[in-house]
Amino acid sequence: MMSKPTEVGLQRVYGTHSVRALVETRPESIRGALVLKSSRSPMLADLRRALDELGVPVEEVDRERLDRMSGGGRHQGVLVRTAGIGEMGIAEFEELVIARGQFFLCLVLDGVQDPRNLGACLRNADAVGVDAVVVPRRRAASLTAAALKAASGAAANVPLVRVSNLAGTLRWLRNAGVWVVGADGGASRSIHQTRFRLPLALVAGGEGRGLRRLTRDLCDETLSIPMKGVVESLNVSVAVGVLLFEVQRQLQVGDGEAARGR
Repeated sequence: MMSKPTEVGLQRVYGTHSVRALVETRPESIRGALVLKSSRSPMLADLRRALDELGVPVEEVDRERLDRMSGGGRHQGVLVRTAGIGEMGIAEFEELVIARGQFFLCLVLDGVQDPRNLGACLRNADAVGVDAVVVPRRRAASLTAAALKAASGAAANVPLVRVSNLAGTLRWLRNAGVWVVGADGGASRSIHQTRFRLPLALVAGGEGRGLRRLTRDLCDETLSIPMKGVVESLNVSVAVGVLLFEVQRQLQVGDGEAARGR
């Protein structure tokens, strides 16, 4: 069974879809809620009823306060305080790699600094059943409220592993028998010309810069996403989605869901 992130501190989560995901998956983590007073939104009314049924303290506030509490984010009239989602430690991550064995699949993000991109990547990872998402401790986005909203509940299901030495982690994965594949727009081989296999670590670079040279050098192979238009690259979260769903497609065509050990 996949390990879950450890809960620490308090965080703010806003937006109807993100809050609904918390109500359905982690209701025990919700400590309090702010909702827009005098709202006529049926979705917001349903959410208010669900929060009331859970016994969550709900405060009706004006839009100005919600704007301030969400940092100007698109809160859609609701914000909750939750027991925060922590990170998986490196020792736990290594145990997870060994436990999952031949079924292991992880996503490595090399310097993604926009929290919304981090959240979107977590959402993609959750959709495909990725075991963990690895990011460097420095020069990388954290699980801010914006990241949690973009993740739409996925951050509670996919462990985030923040490592001090990304290069060292990639070397460890390779020594553990994990195939490390990097996404690189300059690679001559495309994702459709490769047969993906597990255990696998997919590595994607940060916004604009792509993979750092050392990270690229530590990949067993680099692959590109075929591009036919005038646009030279995709947003990192879009590229990650393309990569992960191509992996999923190939695994399902091959051995079906049993290939992931689910």
